[in-house]
Amino acid sequence: MKIGAAVVTLIVLCFLDSQSHSEPREVREVHYQMGTLLDITIWHSDVEEGKKILRRAVQEIHRLEEILSHYDPQSSLSLLNRQAGQGRAKIDPELFQLLAMATDFSIRTSGYFDVTVGPLVSLWQNAGEKGSLPEQAAIAQALDVVGYQKLKLYKNGEVKLVLKGMRIDLGGIGKGYAVDRIVSMMRKSGVDRALLNFGGSSIYALGSPPKENSWKINMRGTDEKFIGILHLKDQALSTSGSMGRYWKIAGKRYGHLINPKDGLPVMEPRMATVIAETATEAEALTKPMIILGKKGMSMIKDFPQTEALLTSENGVLWSSDRFVSKTFFQPIKNP
Repeated sequence: MKIGAAVVTLIVLCFLDSQSHSEPREVREVHYQMGTLLDITIWHSDVEEGKKILRRAVQEIHRLEEILSHYDPQSSLSLLNRQAGQGRAKIDPELFQLLAMATDFSIRTSGYFDVTVGPLVSLWQNAGEKGSLPEQAAIAQALDVVGYQKLKLYKNGEVKLVLKGMRIDLGGIGKGYAVDRIVSMMRKSGVDRALLNFGGSSIYALGSPPKENSWKINMRGTDEKFIGILHLKDQALSTSGSMGRYWKIAGKRYGHLINPKDGLPVMEPRMATVIAETATEAEALTKPMIILGKKGMSMIKDFPQTEALLTSENGVLWSSDRFVSKTFFQPIKNP
């Protein structure tokens, strides 16, 4: 999902009456942020205070976008990308923190998650717009400036993009990071029951609704049909599909997730779901799961408290050892 320019239009789904109550009441809002919908539900004994907490959460998302967006030419990320190949640059501390996390994920996934994939994304976006495949020479040229090893982080908070033409793209991790920041704010504000759903792809379940043991999440397969229900409590979930967005060239569909190893998009419809302790980790891990397919299951074992489910085009499900038991996953058979 892209991180785009923030739109401050607010859709208020429901506010229960504004009087304070000793019993928790539901407060829910949906905002358009980072190019998609941010849907937040909290349970709070004071509805007016609940509204204020939601406003602060949205303000935090907007603040983060000014740092992380590659669509905003004045964002901290855009400023860094323009300095590629020009030596070290002092960057925003939060951007540095996220790049350090991204580098760690790259190392632990053997480079199948890589935020330096930006040049390849741009190449295939342009190809999709033109309706013609990129030349092999253009793919090779883009691959020359892709690779997390070419992103250098220094202890003093400086960063270097080693080669001119490099470009960081945080679209595969930014929303998860934003969700984790909101969850931290919620906890500090005393909220212990909330569901954050960012674009359907990054979710965090804080506590559970009153009189319930968990939040129930509907899951879809590659054909958008429901495949089951899972239950989350104090867990993050991320879902990514290879054909959530795609380019159609010469009658074939090319998915928006690109393998940073060979520069080619995923063409097989797949849906990956990862649950983890943080939304940042869950979102990052769905990308290599999509690229690697069933082979990616072995990678999940290297991440404690993390489980995954992979759905193929024909509806076959592969899951990690404890996915079903940790989420009480209930499959649904479609006719």
